Amino acid sequence: MKVNSNIKKYIKNMTGTVIGVGIDNKEIIETIDTNNKILVCDLLNSIDISGTTKGKNSKKKKYVKKLRKKYKKKKVNYIIVNSNEINRYLKTFVRDSIYINNTEIYYYMDKTYDIENITKRYKRYNTEIEVIKCDDGNIVKINTSKAKNNFFKDKFYFIVDTLSNIADIIGDILVS
Repeated sequence: MKVNSNIKKYIKNMTGTVIGVGIDNKEIIETIDTNNKILVCDLLNSIDISGTTKGKNSKKKKYVKKLRKKYKKKKVNYIIVNSNEINRYLKTFVRDSIYINNTEIYYYMDKTYDIENITKRYKRYNTEIEVIKCDDGNIVKINTSKAKNNFFKDKFYFIVDTLSNIADIIGDILVS
């Protein structure tokens, strides 16, 4: 089964508030638009679509770094993320997504993407992670119903991730 058809299957079962980050597939956006159980849907850094009838899709280009300022704690039910688009903001997005989400997060990616990069960061917050293999990529389903944030833990892991990124850059420079 393909990634897009799996994501559409999950979208049909969603209810409440949904945030889509980096979604560039019009079929997925149309599936969100046709689901009557989704009350509010914000598409962040997504392509502009025309012809939305219900007004659920806000079509705003917001910055992913400002999620905490816009959304309240544990008020978003589902987040759908294109991992290739969010890779640059992953350090802050993981912490913010745990803060604002209360149900599930779906990451979809192609086969070349490193899944361990996402799973190790979410395991820190006591989440349940399920990796779904598809023909053309992978889906990482993260249950955040039991996840909790801690200010000091967030700052510590931010520093650890920054040092890890610096070490990776230095390693790449030395190898090349």
